[in-house]
Amino acid sequence: MSAYLVNASFEADKEHEAYLAQKCQHDLEESHGAAGLISFDIWKREHPQTVEYVLVSKWNSKDDFKAWISREDHVQGHKEQRQNKEAERPKLTKKLTYFESVL
Repeated sequence: MSAYLVNASFEADKEHEAYLAQKCQHDLEESHGAAGLISFDIWKREHPQTVEYVLVSKWNSKDDFKAWISREDHVQGHKEQRQNKEAERPKLTKKLTYFESVL
């Protein structure tokens, strides 16, 4: 079985953990019922000054993931975030990594 794995890592100062947790919970809820989604997990790691949440999603194919990430409400949400002033939301460090199954 081939699969496509996406790790989306978000890191914030510990004082903004509640905001980060809420964002991740929203993403989890949005993923329910997505075509081609096999699993969606949220992992947490504490650092001395920050906290990191990693959203790990497994998909039947890269195309399934692209379709989910390209849906109108997701794209619109990012547009609205960019329009909001930086002061209205905490700074997050984001890192995306992608993997394709080989065996």
